[in-house]
Amino acid sequence: MKISVIGMGYAGAVTSACLAELGHYVTGYDIDHRRINSLNSFKPQIFEPGLEKLIEKNCEIKRLKFQHVDDSDLDLGEITIITVGTPSDPNGSPNLEYIWKSVEWATEHLQQNSILLMRSTVQPGTGDLISTRFCENKNINYISCPEFLKEGEAVSDFFTPDRIIIGGNNSDAIEKVVDLHSGISSPIIKTKIIAAEMIKFASNAFLATKISFINEMANFCEAWGADVDDVKEGLGLDHRIGKSFLNAGVGFGGSCLPKETRAFTSLASNYGIKSNLLESVLEVNEYQSQIPFRIIKDVFADMNNVKVGILGMSFKPNTDDIRESPSIKIAQTLSKLGCQVSCFDPVSNQKSEEKLGSTVKFETSIENLTTNKNIILLMTPWEIILNSNWHQIFESMIEPKILFDGRNSLDPAIMKNIGFNYIGVGRGISSSHLDHLSW
Repeated sequence: MKISVIGMGYAGAVTSACLAELGHYVTGYDIDHRRINSLNSFKPQIFEPGLEKLIEKNCEIKRLKFQHVDDSDLDLGEITIITVGTPSDPNGSPNLEYIWKSVEWATEHLQQNSILLMRSTVQPGTGDLISTRFCENKNINYISCPEFLKEGEAVSDFFTPDRIIIGGNNSDAIEKVVDLHSGISSPIIKTKIIAAEMIKFASNAFLATKISFINEMANFCEAWGADVDDVKEGLGLDHRIGKSFLNAGVGFGGSCLPKETRAFTSLASNYGIKSNLLESVLEVNEYQSQIPFRIIKDVFADMNNVKVGILGMSFKPNTDDIRESPSIKIAQTLSKLGCQVSCFDPVSNQKSEEKLGSTVKFETSIENLTTNKNIILLMTPWEIILNSNWHQIFESMIEPKILFDGRNSLDPAIMKNIGFNYIGVGRGISSSHLDHLSW
């Protein structure tokens, strides 16, 4: 099929490259000339394992190309896919400005009986509104097919999804979207448009809830001296619960879970619904992100000139995405309080520096980051960080040599044996156990 994809961010670039790999002829569109040029040079502005090679391969065999919307030949093909961003408004509700602009542009150029397919996350009811306002009078079929790509694993997720959700009102259009995914062996759920939209929101809200639940359990474990990792294993072996998304830490970040959970609570209030559970999920998440601040406040009498090293700035490993990253929040907070903050990330240093400016210092190596620091905050468990020479790091630090493991990624016994004043999340080793320290 001839396919067009509008919006070349994380989801759009991956969707374009992967559809081309399935054998379709794909054109990716964006309004940013720099982004288009970087993609046509096989150097996407985003870091996603496997994406660069996939783009290069399919561009070279002429199944994939990228164009600015102003340079479009206006032949959008049989299916046009929208993957533009939906940032949050100040009240938490999704801002659909780019959705409306993309829909209007696409439907002006789409041929009759073509398909407008929405992969961006939009609030329930948006698809029916788009269909009525833009599609029906032009005989364009609207389909909701939300994406469930995990950053850092997006390419593999595209080819091996847990499920494919297709919401639409026209059975022929639905079957054509089924054909679009030929070559992918996954369950397909065919449903109404609004149900497809709800599935996307509900999925992310549930994952956010699961993370905040285990973090709340971690706080209980901390109080009672239990290890949340033991609790996690016991919980996860229950098939009704499962092991995924049960890692205690400094909270969730990224472009999906925080934004869409806030959106759910905001949209619910528009209908007079009080979202007690999801509001609490967000409260727990904010509380977790401030754990490093509370540790430093407990240990150091004067926060001015405390030397802090932050290992990892992206919200998770294998991505350069710093949106809603706990590392960014804590770096900003500690810097405002007078701490001397240095940061390192193997991929997202540049984006982090653009976000934080000169308020913190960025280092180009783990060794430089950890030297002469009072406390190290391990915030993102990149393999290169976890496999560091921790004996050398310990020797390079200055007292009290605190190591905060914000993702419970290290063995506490090993770290304490090296000599670190080790603190995890919910491992019964809180800063209150460091009362002998006085700085």
